[in-house]
Amino acid sequence: MKTAFLHFSALLFLISCIIAINADKHDKYSKKANYQESETYNSDFRNLQKPFRVAKLNLLWSKAVHRLTEPKLKSLFTELKLHDKEELTFKHLKSEKPKEFNDGLKEADLRKKLIGIMSTYGLLEVLDFDEINDPANHKHHKPKEGKVKTDNYKNKSLFKDKKLNKLWERAEVSGGFTPEELQTLKEEFQHHEEKVDFYFNLIENLDNTKNKKDDDHHKNAINEEEFDTFNEIAMNDENEAKDIYHDQKRNNKHDEYISKANEVRDKHREIRDNIDRLERIVARGDDESDFIEPKVQGLWRIAQQSNFSAEELASMKIELHHFESRFLKLRQLHAEHALTMEKFKHVKPGDKHHDHVDELESKIKKQSRKVEKLQDDIEIRLRRHSEL
Repeated sequence: MKTAFLHFSALLFLISCIIAINADKHDKYSKKANYQESETYNSDFRNLQKPFRVAKLNLLWSKAVHRLTEPKLKSLFTELKLHDKEELTFKHLKSEKPKEFNDGLKEADLRKKLIGIMSTYGLLEVLDFDEINDPANHKHHKPKEGKVKTDNYKNKSLFKDKKLNKLWERAEVSGGFTPEELQTLKEEFQHHEEKVDFYFNLIENLDNTKNKKDDDHHKNAINEEEFDTFNEIAMNDENEAKDIYHDQKRNNKHDEYISKANEVRDKHREIRDNIDRLERIVARGDDESDFIEPKVQGLWRIAQQSNFSAEELASMKIELHHFESRFLKLRQLHAEHALTMEKFKHVKPGDKHHDHVDELESKIKKQSRKVEKLQDDIEIRLRRHSEL
């Protein structure tokens, strides 16, 4: 009896293990397991003081923190960290073997790379490259005084309407619009918002004009999120107004009401048509890029302009997605490391927090090698096909 009980217990344990393993496999492919939470951003990231070892990169950083949104700033930080390492490596090699680096080719290559980074993030407009290379500027630059505006990549409060803000987010991250086109689109959005404001004023005037029979009959409202429904005037009121009109029995107040109701209807139709037009414009921008990183978007545009076959271009797209994934991971590691260093900069050596810093640095080193290799491979392929 005792032996049978032991066998039964062992069987139950085995079954429970199998169930647990299967549940784990199921979770692996569940929505929860594959759902990537949105990044959270810390405004302290903008307050990092001279995070690079090369002075001119610190000058560039001091300008960028007041111009770029948080995710773009994190991406720039990662690119500058990689460039910082490359600059220092070259400086070390040149000091050891000066004769091998007298031709200035490496300096020109580094200069070209830094200009490319500045161009990618729109920093050539606010900072001349000669200004970066001027040593006099390296010692005196200070962060801008005052509160720095932060956002979550997009300015979510740019417009009062939620749908406009969502469209603007899509346009900003699509990579399909130049800065000038984004500015023009922004003006169009603002003009659309003015139309919406005018529409609500019309509704308010309409309510004031209408005879107060039943307030519920004339709840004129446009859905602030979807713009899907029309401001509905109760059908019985509209039919009543038509009867009065055809019988020529209505007074001036009714005439004014019907006129304003028609104006509201026309304005609503105009708003719906315009929001549809804006959605189409943004959709065209979405089609031009499937990537969110400015650097990867630039590489993809180069690939599209090169003489790749359809199969090769599809392969390049997959490779760029892989590269972007690695780059985003490195970006997050760099940001976490920088904030951790800033937070515990006064902690004495040997503290437990230094173990976390060491672990982050090890991960960054490993991930940086992968990103650099992927980038080199991609750029070699792009150059090869551009030269053909």
